Amino acid sequence: MDILFLEGLEVPCRVGCSDPERATPQSLRVELKLYCPSLRDAGVADDLERTVDYRLAYELIDAVQGREFLLIESVAETLAAVVLKNPLVDHVTLSVRKRPPVQGLEWAGVQITRGR
Repeated sequence: MDILFLEGLEVPCRVGCSDPERATPQSLRVELKLYCPSLRDAGVADDLERTVDYRLAYELIDAVQGREFLLIESVAETLAAVVLKNPLVDHVTLSVRKRPPVQGLEWAGVQITRGR
């Protein structure tokens, strides 16, 4: 199993339990590890069609931008579903972090692992 990763993806999204928290989009921080069958065994050989293109980031942004969520857990589930549409991904571990409206707390987040 090989791991492809995307780190530091900034995803704009309206998320939070209160109306004021969802009033404006927040920049969520997303980290992903995509677990794929051996890329060497798949015959990647420098062929973009035989691997997971990191432009997947655009699909992830599109999946949540313009939507409202109460929980970042729901954001994470939505993002995992987008990743798993790619048949080359066996499973994904991803984390979603946000800056909560709690003074003194820098980040709040969730990490999930989902597979086929």
